[in-house]
Amino acid sequence: MFPVEDDIFYELHKLTQPPPPSSFGCGWGAGVQTPGLGDEGVHVWEENQVGIYHTTTLSATDPNSLVVWLNDNGYAFPAEGQEILDYYVQQSWFFVAMKIQHEETINNSENYTGAIQPIGIMFFSDEMIYPLKISTLSVPTWGTEVLIYAFSDERVTFPGASEEYNATITPDQLKEYPILQGLIDETFVLTKLRKNFSAEEMDEDLMLVPVPKYIVLGSIIDLNSPVGQFILIAGIFIFLLKTKKRNV
Repeated sequence: MFPVEDDIFYELHKLTQPPPPSSFGCGWGAGVQTPGLGDEGVHVWEENQVGIYHTTTLSATDPNSLVVWLNDNGYAFPAEGQEILDYYVQQSWFFVAMKIQHEETINNSENYTGAIQPIGIMFFSDEMIYPLKISTLSVPTWGTEVLIYAFSDERVTFPGASEEYNATITPDQLKEYPILQGLIDETFVLTKLRKNFSAEEMDEDLMLVPVPKYIVLGSIIDLNSPVGQFILIAGIFIFLLKTKKRNV
């Protein structure tokens, strides 16, 4: 876990400006290990100071205990969110609880701009996944917009996404983007995806699946078109095939 300068989103926006129309119609904090601390059913793995935040990394075997731990530690977690926590507990997810440290904001005048400092979280996963379901705890009833800059080995998408950009990005291309240059040191395919979700649509996490390689990079896919729907189905098939081979 590490703090990220908020200008990273300006850099990403600038880097992913739309190409010409095509006919084809996503500083380190010091860690303090505190294993075993917490209520029964909750395991606290680590506490960090990350930028202006105090963070706690934890896991749980019981969602009730996790709700109790959050409320006991000042997070005022709503009782109706317990079912959502259970969804992640059953899949053995880890959780990161964060609080803004008042002392840090007092000592750092730049935080008075009102900008929320971004946080980078790295974790290992067999799939590219965005934990959308847990976001329902903090979104208004009418929903929210999700914007994803995905750096991966191949172009990706998800159901209903509007693709706004895709291209191969090399480290040399990031020389004008110092924040991104500090994070990206390999060649990746960058895909920019956007979708507006209603609260009812946010009942599952987003799984990013590959776009078939025969679709030329640089062409923008309209997933609402028949061709786009075929591409999405083909991508899901390729993703499932790769997963099956990996598990054999």
